[in-house]
Amino acid sequence: GISILAILLSLSVLLVIGNTIRLAILNRQTEIRVIKLVGGTNTFVRRPFLYTGMWYGFLGGVLAWIALLISLLIISGPIDELAALYDSQFTLKWFGGQMLFALPICGLLLGVMGAWLAVSRHLNAIEPS
Repeated sequence: GISILAILLSLSVLLVIGNTIRLAILNRQTEIRVIKLVGGTNTFVRRPFLYTGMWYGFLGGVLAWIALLISLLIISGPIDELAALYDSQFTLKWFGGQMLFALPICGLLLGVMGAWLAVSRHLNAIEPS
């Protein structure tokens, strides 16, 4: 169940970042036409949007990590009390050091992939006239 939820959330990140980049492309449509008119390649036009997607994804991963930390701090006390009532040894554990790096890096990769999909889809439609 957790894997399915992770996949669905990853797809939603791709869609949200892709839509945000699409809106940025539409706002800069005239700039893109001018750049292409003076000889700019698609790679040159694509690069700033990929950087934007990278930062959105990385910062989203950092914010998700902070949200996990805060929620763990909030619910760890009541869970420990509940476990003590049932004479259980159950405790919540924080993720190891790998998760500190994995969540922002996964967010970064999802951000770049979402930006790449949005840019490659809409960049070919913009041609100088």
